[in-house]
Amino acid sequence: MHSMWPEETGDEFARRRAAVHQRLHALGVRRLVLTSRDAIYYLTGATCEPLERPVFLFVDAERPDYRLLVPLLERTHLEKAWGVKPAGIDVYREYPAPAGEGWADRLAPLLDARFLFEPGAPYEIAELFLRSRGKAGDVLGPLRLVKTPWEIDRIRCAAKYADWALMKMLEASYFGATVAEAFAAASGLQRKMMREVPDLDPLATKSIFAPWPAPLSAEPHSVPAARMKLEGGPHVALVLTRVNGYAAECERTFFTAPPTAAERERFELMQAARRLAVGLARPGASCHDIDAAVNRFLAEKGWSHALRLHRVGHGFGLGNHEPPWIAEGSTDVLAANMVVSIEPGLYETGVGGYRHSDTFLVTPGGLQRLTSAADTLAQLTLPRQSLKHRVRAVFVKRALGMHSGLVRGVHVETRASAPTGAVHRR
Repeated sequence: MHSMWPEETGDEFARRRAAVHQRLHALGVRRLVLTSRDAIYYLTGATCEPLERPVFLFVDAERPDYRLLVPLLERTHLEKAWGVKPAGIDVYREYPAPAGEGWADRLAPLLDARFLFEPGAPYEIAELFLRSRGKAGDVLGPLRLVKTPWEIDRIRCAAKYADWALMKMLEASYFGATVAEAFAAASGLQRKMMREVPDLDPLATKSIFAPWPAPLSAEPHSVPAARMKLEGGPHVALVLTRVNGYAAECERTFFTAPPTAAERERFELMQAARRLAVGLARPGASCHDIDAAVNRFLAEKGWSHALRLHRVGHGFGLGNHEPPWIAEGSTDVLAANMVVSIEPGLYETGVGGYRHSDTFLVTPGGLQRLTSAADTLAQLTLPRQSLKHRVRAVFVKRALGMHSGLVRGVHVETRASAPTGAVHRR
């Protein structure tokens, strides 16, 4: 574990502690016990990878300081956590421990009053909590929905790096380019963050990025193979970033061959659905109603739920997916300083998908876009292969031992331009 927060952020953590205390008093509960990495990080600034060694954070409504139960090897590191004094750190023996010295043995005596715990606690831990008069309850979730200016600055930082990685992937893409070439072009993202972000915490920093070639772009949660090629049809480039604990995303539909009339129509329909959602999203708006309105609009154009696949959007904060959920069935209501995605998609199996996603800040007047990648069809219809592309392709393919030929049963015929029908299935 390591706390990367400078002293001047103490006010932010003090605000969070006060909010949790107030919530516990309102619920009439003395204690909250937290085990998830995000919860511990949110209140103490300490990052961890618990694996088989769980960490427990105790928040007492009547005490100013937190208490921790940690494996012995983490004790010194945990003295860096905000709001924790060395005397408030209890330890247990390495896993698996001798009888009477493991985490469950040390935990039981600390559960001496009625308490709440996170609903997502692992089964083995939750079972012990329930036997000890604990009750599942989400205390932090509502407190994390609305972001402070300090948190918004952190999300802006993550959004900036999402834009950078997306731009690099688009610059490396052309008709016939492999997924590996686009991925390699953005692979310097981690190094860039290490150079530019003070006290970068690797355990609180993560990035996922790749282009989804058509027709795989119709399967947004599939994984593109490195040898797959960007040819005809709509491709989707995706970047998810988390920088020192705070997340953002940027996604774009793009073309490496001139789009057909049907592809242009679908691209504009996706954009129209986005504009509708953006226009409806403002403080006081029902997340259910926003998604329902977009669903009705697309259904009138012949795009059913089966061709939509997912909701209009979701929230950001410590995670890339968290409340508020902009979806039918959601009870969330937007408020100023929430941060959300807007990403209605269209998906046709065997053809491809259409989806732009941006990270937005909810403001008193509507939405402010925090990601700023190009989003028009003209900007996202990419030029032919250049000399720079050819040189990069040689180095990437050589480094990965890639050769031309069959890719997942598809024979790829690459030409200088982007002809129709360049992909022949056997």
